[in-house]
Formats: sequence, C-alpha cells, structure tokens
Amino acid sequence: MRLKRKWNILGAILVLIIGLLLIFVVSNNNYKVHAELNKKTKYLQNNITKAKNQVNNSYTFQELRTDSFLLEKYTREQLNWQKEDEDVFIFVYE
Repeated sequence: MRLKRKWNILGAILVLIIGLLLIFVVSNNNYKVHAELNKKTKYLQNNITKAKNQVNNSYTFQELRTDSFLLEKYTREQLNWQKEDEDVFIFVYE
C-alpha cells in the first residue's frame, strides 16, 4: 500500500513538472517572450519620460495638454514656424 502511494505522489509530481515545463518553455506565452515584452515596455516608458522631460521647463506637460495657446506657442518656438505676417529671427550662438 505504501509503495502504491509513493508512486501516486511521484506521478503527481512528474505531471506537475511536465505541466510547468510546457507552460514556461514550450507554449507561446513562455518566459522568454514575457522577458522580451517587459524589456520593450521599460524601453518605451523611458522614451515617454524623456519626451515629457524635453518640454521646456517653463511649461509643464499638463499645461501644454490643456492650453492650446501655450501648445501653439511652444511648437512655433521649437519648430521655427511663422505666421504669414511675421518675421522670425533665429539666433545661433557659437
């Protein structure tokens, strides 16, 4: 009776190990895929943070999202855009 119980426990452990191997190694959602996706997520989050930090210190990201006048002013300054009736002077410091 004890021998049969040992084999049942060993069989259950073996099935558990095989199941875990199938889940973490063989399936499409394996550990390697999750690690790569986590790496991409961190990279993209860093890019978002850098883009938000590039906004001039005088305007916060939230201010630019809510105030269209500030957004236009900021983009015109950064991209050197001009309206038809105005002149733009660009100073280059050397």
